[in-house]
Amino acid sequence: MIPTYIVDDVGSDRYIARRRLQKAGRFAPLNEATDGLNFLATFFSDDSLPTDSGIPPLILMDINMPELNGFETLNAMKIRLSKGTSARPVVAMFSSSDNERDIQRSAATGVVEHYFTKPINDEAIQTILETFRARGFAV
Repeated sequence: MIPTYIVDDVGSDRYIARRRLQKAGRFAPLNEATDGLNFLATFFSDDSLPTDSGIPPLILMDINMPELNGFETLNAMKIRLSKGTSARPVVAMFSSSDNERDIQRSAATGVVEHYFTKPINDEAIQTILETFRARGFAV
C-alpha cells in the first residue's frame, strides 16, 4: 500500500481523489490537508526540520489554494526536506486547469513528477502506479 496525502482546499475535489484512490486498492492510508500551511505543519515542526520520517511517498497537490498555493507549498517542502531527511516523495500536481504555463512551472520545481487535470482519473492512477513500480515498490 502507498501512503498518500491529498492537499486541496475544495472538499469535493478531495472526495473524488480519495474515492478514485480507494477504488484502485493500492493507496492507504489516505490523508488530507485543506491547504499548504496545514500540510507543512503536519510534517515539519519549524521552518527547517521534519517532525519525523513520516513524509508520505505520494502527495497530490492542488495548485490554487488559499494561504499557500501548491507551488509555494512545494517550494517550502523542498527547502525543508533538503535540511533534514532523504525522503523524496512522488508529487503529482492536480488542477482544474490545463494551462501550459502551470504545467511548465510544475516541471520546473524539480519535485513534481506528474501533472493531472481534475478530476483525477484511472489513467492518472495507472501513471502513478507505474512511477512507483519504476522506483521498486511492489504495487
